[in-house]
Amino acid sequence: MVDSTLSILIIGASGRTGLELLRQLSQNGKNKVVHAFCRDPTKIPDEYIHFCQSVIKGDARNPNDVERAVGESGAQVVIVSVGNGDSVKKSDVRTSSAKALADVMQRPRYRHVRAVIVSSTGAGTSKIKVGMGVGKIISFHLRHILRDHTGQEDAFNTVMDRTVIVRATALKDNKASGKVREFGDREKSPTIQINRADLANWVVEEVCSGDPIGGKVVNITGIKAN
Repeated sequence: MVDSTLSILIIGASGRTGLELLRQLSQNGKNKVVHAFCRDPTKIPDEYIHFCQSVIKGDARNPNDVERAVGESGAQVVIVSVGNGDSVKKSDVRTSSAKALADVMQRPRYRHVRAVIVSSTGAGTSKIKVGMGVGKIISFHLRHILRDHTGQEDAFNTVMDRTVIVRATALKDNKASGKVREFGDREKSPTIQINRADLANWVVEEVCSGDPIGGKVVNITGIKAN
């Protein structure tokens, strides 16, 4: 009998988006196990620990640590939600961790592994388009973050057929609205914010839908209630 249980590894599980992903994955009915990977497992609150089959300690920028986490978890899907908190200072944590995972995904043993990457509008080929030049001001303020996210996205070029990149507008911590819209790279975003819970819900649906994961980049934002 074939085991149909889906094994999911979350890299960056102790962050705000990672914790929301843990919570929502626990509520999804798909047959699955969820593993958390982070530098400091003590940052995962007690009430979230029971959502995890295991919590694996390691550095997401270290390919050996990432390979160990993927191997120990038996991950079929890896969700990446790494960052530097609310800091807008120069950082390469997203790029470095992406290179580490992409390196592991290219190894023969892990060529079945697929990934969903949480990125940001304004990274890669997308633009932050807000009227009166505000988009340029925002892009300049976030330039280090966007450069790091661009490096993150570029790292997956060699495994893009097994990778989904979701670029979100600015995250806010309200309850899920269930109202999300996708938009094009050069299209003006209908809004400039999305609830973190709505982003997590989009990712969970992508992972648990049963459809093949890979080969697309999506920009999403929240939409205002009528």
